[in-house]
Amino acid sequence: MRNGFRMLISLMLMSLAIASSCLHAESAQPDSGAVERTAVPTVTLLDRPIVSLRATVAGVSPEVRRDRAEANLASLNRTELALPVQWISTSLGGDTGVAFRIGNHLVFSYVANDREPGDSTPFDADVRNVADRLQQAMAARRDQMHWPVLIRGAALTLLATALLGMLGWGIARLRAWAYAGMQRILEAHLLSRTSRGFDWTGTAYHLARQLVQLLALCLFTLLLYLWLIFVLERFPASQPMGSRLGAFLLGMLNRIALACVEALPGIITAIVIFLITRAVHAMVNNIFAAAVRGRLDLPGLHQETAGATRRVVVLLVWALGFVFAYPYLPGSQSDVFKGLSVLFGFMITLGSAGIVNQLMSGMVVVYSRALKRGDFVALGENIGTVVSIDTLSVKLVNVRNEEITIPYALVVASPIVNYSRHASDLGALVATTVTIGYDTPWRQVHAMLLAAASRMKHVAMTPAPFVVQRALSDYYVEYELMVAIADPTLRPLALSSLHAEIQDEFNRNGVQIMSPHFMAQPEEPVLVKPGQWQGSGYGGT
Repeated sequence: MRNGFRMLISLMLMSLAIASSCLHAESAQPDSGAVERTAVPTVTLLDRPIVSLRATVAGVSPEVRRDRAEANLASLNRTELALPVQWISTSLGGDTGVAFRIGNHLVFSYVANDREPGDSTPFDADVRNVADRLQQAMAARRDQMHWPVLIRGAALTLLATALLGMLGWGIARLRAWAYAGMQRILEAHLLSRTSRGFDWTGTAYHLARQLVQLLALCLFTLLLYLWLIFVLERFPASQPMGSRLGAFLLGMLNRIALACVEALPGIITAIVIFLITRAVHAMVNNIFAAAVRGRLDLPGLHQETAGATRRVVVLLVWALGFVFAYPYLPGSQSDVFKGLSVLFGFMITLGSAGIVNQLMSGMVVVYSRALKRGDFVALGENIGTVVSIDTLSVKLVNVRNEEITIPYALVVASPIVNYSRHASDLGALVATTVTIGYDTPWRQVHAMLLAAASRMKHVAMTPAPFVVQRALSDYYVEYELMVAIADPTLRPLALSSLHAEIQDEFNRNGVQIMSPHFMAQPEEPVLVKPGQWQGSGYGGT
């Protein structure tokens, strides 16, 4: 109970601070004419403005005249405050005007030069308005000195405070009821949950709990603000402040309502634009889906590029939709919205240079149709099967079952060798090169290479292996063996098997492979005899 009372007092003080800051903000943003008016000395009584004084009368400045008038009004007793306001015509220092009198007290004078420049109201009507405001201020001062009025205001304040306490208790009970209901829903969901994946229920529960707490706080703050207005208007001395607080609340609600009404056509237009954009998006998806399945033939569109083209077209469609809808969004024409747009654009421009480079490089790779998912390719020094062509990179899986992610910028900067593209037509070929001295007949070298190719693993029947003499160097002849394999993805294993068979075949026939290079011809060929193929300690044949 004590904590609740302390919280109530704290919220009351916070409401007073908010109210005073709102009034200060409202009075701190006038136009240029209002700034000039607030600088004019004004006679007030109990925070009620009576008359503004602008003229210097008989050498007395407006500020001094205001101070004297407020001192005269403060000196009136309760009986004098009940007297009617009278005024008589007078002339002071050449200025014609009137002097306001209450009983035997001359309160202040009001001359024609005190009026606001450009005011076309007749002077007599202006004098009567000043007299009415003075009479009302005196009545409020008299009521403020009347104990029954203060007692009635205090009683109404206590009644309003009790009502505020009950309403606050009701808000607290509603908040607790909402918390309990959300807790029951969460527990029921957890008990019936079957999936082991990530569940958004806990996050949604915390968000809903925060929203309920914020809503309860806003509602209680509004009630506290209304209570403050009611209490201030019960006492004559604080009634002007209560009226200003009420006017501020009504003005703010009026501005919010007008802003909502004015924004409604723009919101409807933006919704219509987004619905049309969504319909165009669905149409584009259907067209490209038909093109990928082969039911629709579009010029220049291939199955390899259909996915990327669809994403580009969809991005352009939504970009155009947002551009068309942007002017109709509420607040889009405000300086704050424009400033944030410029800031975000500047940040994206500075931070997305690398991303844009990757995207453009990816477009080059995709539209060149150099590779697709499932191809066995070589990208620079990396050889493997393409498993994914993403937005910013290509993923390969090599023969060691390692996944390699290569950014598009590196893919574009290096040659792309696709071993699978023409494998179905001409067969997937593997090639290896050997260098043999001139003392070995080339026909024998061809026969040995073809014999080694016939015994290798993963060899295809067609096309038949063949040998090409690539160069006649100073010390040796360079031979290249071409062999077709059944599956391009077995290229590393096929090359390993081919190399082993070539070594065995050349060792079996006593022909030396000229690698590494020799500075002089050795007396005996450098080779491994068949009886030593398994090495020492391994045995076998």
